[in-house]
Amino acid sequence: MKKRIFVLLLAVCLLAAVFPVYAETFTPEEQYETLCATAELIREYGLESSSQDDPLGRILPGSPSKEEVIARLAADPDLYVRLMTEMLSAYDSHTMYVPAGDYESTFYTTSSYVGVGMTLQPHPLGALVSELHPKGGAAEAGVLRGDVVIAVNGLSVKGYTLAAVSQLLKGDAGTQVTVTLLRGTEELTLVLTRVILATMCYYGTPLEEDIFYMHWSAIMNDGSYLLFLRDLNTMGDTARKCLILDLRGNPGGDMELALSIITDLLPERVVFFSTATRDPQTDEPDVRYKVSDGAGHAFRHIYLLTDDGSASAAEIITASLCDTGYATSIGSHTYGKARGQYHITLDDDSTVVLTTVKLLSIKQGDYEGVGLAPDVPVERVYIPSEESITVPAGVALAPYSCSDNGATLNRALVALGCLPRLPEKPYQVGNETMAALRDLRALYQLDDPAPGAGIPTIQLVNLLLRLQGQGSYLRDDPLQTAIDLARELLAAPAETPAA
Repeated sequence: MKKRIFVLLLAVCLLAAVFPVYAETFTPEEQYETLCATAELIREYGLESSSQDDPLGRILPGSPSKEEVIARLAADPDLYVRLMTEMLSAYDSHTMYVPAGDYESTFYTTSSYVGVGMTLQPHPLGALVSELHPKGGAAEAGVLRGDVVIAVNGLSVKGYTLAAVSQLLKGDAGTQVTVTLLRGTEELTLVLTRVILATMCYYGTPLEEDIFYMHWSAIMNDGSYLLFLRDLNTMGDTARKCLILDLRGNPGGDMELALSIITDLLPERVVFFSTATRDPQTDEPDVRYKVSDGAGHAFRHIYLLTDDGSASAAEIITASLCDTGYATSIGSHTYGKARGQYHITLDDDSTVVLTTVKLLSIKQGDYEGVGLAPDVPVERVYIPSEESITVPAGVALAPYSCSDNGATLNRALVALGCLPRLPEKPYQVGNETMAALRDLRALYQLDDPAPGAGIPTIQLVNLLLRLQGQGSYLRDDPLQTAIDLARELLAAPAETPAA
């Protein structure tokens, strides 16, 4: 008996009711049965399919018999993978076949993994580095966000898929890989060490008394949701606070988790999103509306940070909170993935990814391939610098002290984007410097009791300088804009309901 598929985004599922259990190596007969079962799955649940569709007929013209197809599969060991790939890719850009061993390099997964710690996005010349793991070999070697990987171990990756580039970067922990990068117009080669890295999708911290910052790197329930709820429930009266919700570089994740996050941030009962699937009996769209339960936390306002790496479930959160008026989006256009997939893992560890749902913003409707425009367009700015900065780490700097070390610290904070410009007294650890240090410690959850710049804080500054290229940095104007807007709103009198 087949069960109706519930839509999950980026979730690994086993649909045993549709697919029989196979050995790790499929026989030609089992390969044929899998092709037929996949075709039936497409016909019944595929968003771009229909009850009259013939997925197998698209790739096997002439209606060959079962015996003929099995004979072809037996004669060509690579034919099965080619047929699965062609049949699934004939629909939309998200429906695909993922061969065994390629899933983690194709989709974001959680837990520990071995890698160099780079998040990649498509680029005409290869792969763009959009995020870096602070403990990864890429960050340690000096890779910067915004660099473009153009070659791996001397092999040009122009025209390669992200999965293919990731495959070249994979290897055992402790081994090394050489990458060639394009940074602006400069080409450079770095040797990266593969290490074991742990992932956590959520991180939250107070930035100021009434401004709280949350970052979701992916919408995956690896225990992150419990941390999210803990922060919501321990920050006191949220109606007096502003929330900065950072979804930049977030590729999406579990749709049901995204809906839970949205409901937790909506204090009123309201329609906030809709989905459309295809009724397999009539081929007509089945539209469902998502309604909050009215028991969420009320914030003074929510500021959402987005970029072209914000996709899928991250876009559901963005559209829902902005459409209902509870949030303002800041940054750049989102990716534009308004389709949901069901991921089905076969016993040989290959995966069938099938698009089954259309995601619809209440105000914009279908944003597939278009993305969501920010309410406040602000770009991060890459500031190159040839200057090498290192703050002497052997001596703590007291508040209002004046020294060459203080001048170096202020230059370092400007290079990191923590200060917009050098203070009027660039050699002094003054009020501006101490405020920037407080923000930095809060953002990285650093415990340093020193009122000025203690040794742990100086070590953190030097680490960040090294990760960002000794003075070169990506100035976070969107985050600063969100902080400025939150401060402005908090300084204004709160609106009260009319009598």
